Amino acid sequence: MLTKACDARTYIRGNRAHFTRMCAGHHFRKLYYQALTARRTVVGPDRSAPTKRPASRERTGWGSVNVTDVRGPKAGPLTAVFREPEPLRVPGQQSRVVSLGNRTRACALPDPVEAERVRLHQAFLGRAVDYLCADAGIRQFVDWGCPVPGTAERIRRAHADATVVHVAPTGTAGVLTAAADNAAVLSGDGSGPGAASMLRRLHTSGLVDFDEPVAVLMTRPFGEQDPPAGLDALHSMMRGGGYLALTSTAPRAVAEAAFSPFLPVEPGVADLTWWPYPDEDVSAPGCGTLAGLGRAPRRGRGVSRWQ
Repeated sequence: MLTKACDARTYIRGNRAHFTRMCAGHHFRKLYYQALTARRTVVGPDRSAPTKRPASRERTGWGSVNVTDVRGPKAGPLTAVFREPEPLRVPGQQSRVVSLGNRTRACALPDPVEAERVRLHQAFLGRAVDYLCADAGIRQFVDWGCPVPGTAERIRRAHADATVVHVAPTGTAGVLTAAADNAAVLSGDGSGPGAASMLRRLHTSGLVDFDEPVAVLMTRPFGEQDPPAGLDALHSMMRGGGYLALTSTAPRAVAEAAFSPFLPVEPGVADLTWWPYPDEDVSAPGCGTLAGLGRAPRRGRGVSRWQ
């Protein structure tokens, strides 16, 4: 086998041009592969005799890859270092990242007028919640679409064991934050024609015990053309008594009439900025939004029309 392979190598060396022209044939391809096999056998290392593995090995021609350790005998283990790949820069090609320009600074700085409106609304809710928890002894609250965040957190600070239920339109932030403040959520439209359906769900869900005092915070400001709906039904449901908080941008007469049949709590309807102080006691300009608190007296246990 070795002699035949060596003859093939000798023939290839002496007749390389002729062999190149004829290598497409099956017979010469076979001779060529035999020559390669013979080269491995002759040139490659002799693996039959046991040899001691050297401390430094190099890459052999036809064997496996051997790595030379040049660190010395006292070197520690090898440590791989990974680097973040740098982005490939193509000359003349624009980046696909769109610059926002001045819009980033606009998003970082909120509208000061809107920020002040939210601050005043949160302050009013804080004063109302403190009064309901400390003076009225309310332990059940229904956040009926309050337009500012933090209502449940303020109630928890006033009384840690208070029950809080969010009534929020589908997809609003109240639904997303309810899990964080351990408050139940009834998602849906609680205004206009949907108020009766929401009151039915609130009653039949068992989330609120209407035989005990409950406070309903409807502090999304209503206008002259869209007064809150379902207040008569809500008043009849409050067998254990309760309170209703409203805010409005309508004229004073419309805002005061919206509390019927609830009894107004002193000082009645006043500017949201300084409630519960009456308007005549404050000379500073207000925000133009009226706020107030109404009370439903306790009537004892009874049978509801939805039971």
